[in-house]
Amino acid sequence: MIIKQTPVERRLWASGATGTDKSEGKLVKASADGKTMSLLTSASDIPDGVVSNPDGRDGADGNGGDLVRMSHPGIVQVRLNATPGAIEDGTDLVACADATVKAATGAAGEVVVAKSVAPNTSGQGGCLHDAILVARPAATPAAASEKS
Repeated sequence: MIIKQTPVERRLWASGATGTDKSEGKLVKASADGKTMSLLTSASDIPDGVVSNPDGRDGADGNGGDLVRMSHPGIVQVRLNATPGAIEDGTDLVACADATVKAATGAAGEVVVAKSVAPNTSGQGGCLHDAILVARPAATPAAASEKS
């Protein structure tokens, strides 16, 4: 029996959450009981999904939004960091401490959360960007040291 066709669920913001009025496309963590969500606060955290259709606008925090789970099979919009780096079609995108994403650099510990499906030709940051979410995000391992 199919209960939900897509992995998108309406969730409330965790108690005391702020800055949620401009959360469209930002990465979130679900609470342990799965009833609420909070914006990601560490670039090393593994997100549970992305916010879509958040309540509240223009400085007014809302009650919640849609939690698009990382296993979503389609293209979603993620919020780019203020300095997103060079993004082309196919660029891996990593989590940032402000719940946004930027181009992966390959540094150890980066958490790849999505793959870009379009270039960011303007180089603009802070905007929504089309991407496919990574079903099981994981931190980039430390690079192996070269032996001479």
